[in-house]
Amino acid sequence: MPTEPPAPVRGRQLEAMQACAANPQGLRGNAYPSVMPVLEAQGLVTRRTSGRLGRTTYWFLTDAGRKLLAAQGSLKADEP
Repeated sequence: MPTEPPAPVRGRQLEAMQACAANPQGLRGNAYPSVMPVLEAQGLVTRRTSGRLGRTTYWFLTDAGRKLLAAQGSLKADEP
């Protein structure tokens, strides 16, 4: 079964990843509701729960997401 390569990240997806990079303590869970699940499926962001009873979710960049932003020149050297 052939697999399709992932679509290039641009536009709203790139904007969402840059927002994750700008918020190292996590981007709120309801940010970019149509984009983040797609990025999560590609392995570029991950969702974590925190807070009391795990009701609050936050988005974080994965290592693959950081590498992609760095390769595109969207991640500055001083950002974690």
